[in-house]
Amino acid sequence: MSKDIPLWVAVVIGLGPSVVAVVALLAAELRDRRQMNHERESRLRDERIEAYRKPLTATTTAHTDREAIDAAESAYVEICLLASTAEIDRAAAEVPVRYLQAQRSSYRETQDLEASSGYVPALNKARAARDRFLALAREELGVKSRTAGFRDLGEADPGDELLGPQTPSSPP
Repeated sequence: MSKDIPLWVAVVIGLGPSVVAVVALLAAELRDRRQMNHERESRLRDERIEAYRKPLTATTTAHTDREAIDAAESAYVEICLLASTAEIDRAAAEVPVRYLQAQRSSYRETQDLEASSGYVPALNKARAARDRFLALAREELGVKSRTAGFRDLGEADPGDELLGPQTPSSPP
C-alpha cells in the first residue's frame, strides 16, 4: 500500500461533512416551507368555513328579517376576499339578493291580498340559491354532505321505486 493519498480522495473526505451539512440545511428549509404552507392553507380553510357559515346562518330568518339580509350581505363582503373561485363568489352574492326578493314579495302580498302569490316561488328561489352556495362551499372545502355514507338514490335497486310528486289537495 502506498502512503500517498490521491488529492481527489482527500478533497472528498474533507468536504464530505460540509456537503452533508448543506443537504441537511436544505432539507430542513424545505420541511419548514411545507409546514408553513400547510399552516397557511389550514388557517385559510378555517377562515373560509367561518365566512361561508355566516350567510347560511343568516338565511334561517332572512325571509322575514331585514337584519338577517344585512348580515348575509356583510358576510358576502368577507367571502369576496376568501372565495377561491368566481363561481362561489357569484353564488354567495345571489343569496342575500334572492332572500330580499322573497321578503319584498311577502310584503307586497300583505299589502295587496288580491295579488297573486309570488312569495312562495321567490322563497323557493332563495332557498335554491342558498343550497347552490352550500353545495359549492362543501365541494371546495372537501366536506361531504350529511347523507354521505348512505345508499345513493341513484343506485336504488330496480325494484325500489320512489313515489312521484303528489298533486296538491287544493288548487294553486
